[in-house]
Amino acid sequence: MKNQAKRHHNDLSIIITIIITICLLGIGLGYFYSQLPENNPQKNEENCEKAGGEWQKNNEKCLLSYRVDGEACTDGGQCQSGICFPPALNEEQMASLNEGMLSGIIGTCYDGESTEGCIKQVIDGTVSMQSLCY
Repeated sequence: MKNQAKRHHNDLSIIITIIITICLLGIGLGYFYSQLPENNPQKNEENCEKAGGEWQKNNEKCLLSYRVDGEACTDGGQCQSGICFPPALNEEQMASLNEGMLSGIIGTCYDGESTEGCIKQVIDGTVSMQSLCY
């Protein structure tokens, strides 16, 4: 009986050691992965460019745009084109727009092909008369 308890204790120790080893390897690989340039674009200009971003020298930040045209957005900074196009507003929304900004607006990323003149935009999830070119 004593031998069986000792064996059970050894088996449990081995299982715990394996679990701890797997966890430590996961943490180590996660850290390594996070240090790759494409996963850490804010670190410096080189990493930003490797991740496909645009380095802003004046504020030392990397601008990355992920969404392609047609995908949902709440701000142009989320789109590759830099433009989040607003949806068509109903009459009630248009009436409210005359009183101020509308919030909670979800647009779609604009293709950016024809960007001459004023382009209607969703900015930080809001639209205003100015952002809709009125």
